[in-house]
Amino acid sequence: MKTFQLDIITPTNIQSFDSVSYLRIPSLDGLTGVQAKHANSIIALGIGEIKITIDGSEKYFSTSGGFSDIKQEGVQLLLETIEEISSIDKKRAENSLERATQRLADKTKDISRARQSIQRAKNRLDILNKI
Repeated sequence: MKTFQLDIITPTNIQSFDSVSYLRIPSLDGLTGVQAKHANSIIALGIGEIKITIDGSEKYFSTSGGFSDIKQEGVQLLLETIEEISSIDKKRAENSLERATQRLADKTKDISRARQSIQRAKNRLDILNKI
């Protein structure tokens, strides 16, 4: 099976993965799958799940968005944040969801920010359900 190089770049870290056979990313238009020799493209990413398949095993991550730069020889994900499934704190995500839901009910608060917080917390909890 053909594979490609994946680099995930955040403001605080760079992670590289060799021999990626499949990548699924949360584009703003829905989920996008990438395999080796994919057409060149730049895609905006939203809050969601990233799935990476390497040697038949899957890794799951949560992201709050960014951009993907897809080239035939490899992919770079330029992300605001990324959390591997093993580093997601369930209690913290539940507390975040509760606080954001309360802020949403308070009309003096930033409603847009509250909705994004809810979406991020729900995404983390959904990814945890994959374990």
